[in-house]
Amino acid sequence: MADIKLIGLDLDGTLLTSNKTITAKTTLVLKQLHAKGYHIAIMTGRPIAAIGPFIEQLGLTGPEDYSLTFNGALVLNNVTRKSIAKLTTTKAALAPLHDWLKEHHYPMDILDFDQNWQMAQMGERSVYASIMKAPLLFEYVPFSALPDRHDYAKAVVATTQPRVDQLVDTLPTAIKAQFHIVRSQPQILEFLQPTLDKRVGVQALTEYFQLTPENVMVFGDAENDLGMFDYAKYPVAMANGTREAKAAAVYVTPTTNDEDGIANFLTAYFKL
Repeated sequence: MADIKLIGLDLDGTLLTSNKTITAKTTLVLKQLHAKGYHIAIMTGRPIAAIGPFIEQLGLTGPEDYSLTFNGALVLNNVTRKSIAKLTTTKAALAPLHDWLKEHHYPMDILDFDQNWQMAQMGERSVYASIMKAPLLFEYVPFSALPDRHDYAKAVVATTQPRVDQLVDTLPTAIKAQFHIVRSQPQILEFLQPTLDKRVGVQALTEYFQLTPENVMVFGDAENDLGMFDYAKYPVAMANGTREAKAAAVYVTPTTNDEDGIANFLTAYFKL
């Protein structure tokens, strides 16, 4: 068996069911592995404020428990909230994207490391809050009201799947060049600092634990997981994952996120 020390878990479409919960079986299996000394880390596009209940449910509250949030922009200790890696963007960098989205009537959310700023006057209201179903502060403001000298994590467009499809097809090249753009869910397109993806975050956490990619197994289902799939020696795609995720994986879970896919795979792999 491979010398795996760190197990990284995407949330939406992976660890979470369609109802945004972690099943009892999956919770039990992950707690068993954690108790055996494996590092278990959530690796998500969500902000830290939106994953607290999942951290508590899995018992990831020890002094060496960490999470990767904002698609790798922030890697931090679950208890102290002290970061070991942080990448930020600015209001000025987000301004051209905002102006183009506003002109074409797309919604826009901008997240800092504490809350979500939902842009007013866009022509369409974002559905990000309803998709996330998370205890996150949402403030509805025009772009001009955002603090100027402030660190931001990412921008998000959350709308219908056909509208996101249209956005992907019509974004101008100049805008694309300014961001690392990933589709984390069918209804969500994320705009990250150009050097950022989950690979950056999982590498930072791996090196913090003085491990190598050969010690890392990660689970994911979508485009925003491909960076960490490329880094980790043992990427595992969900049975419900995208074609691209499955093509990049070494393994695929035997069942979906709604059918204890992670628990079933780990039970067989580690012979629990």
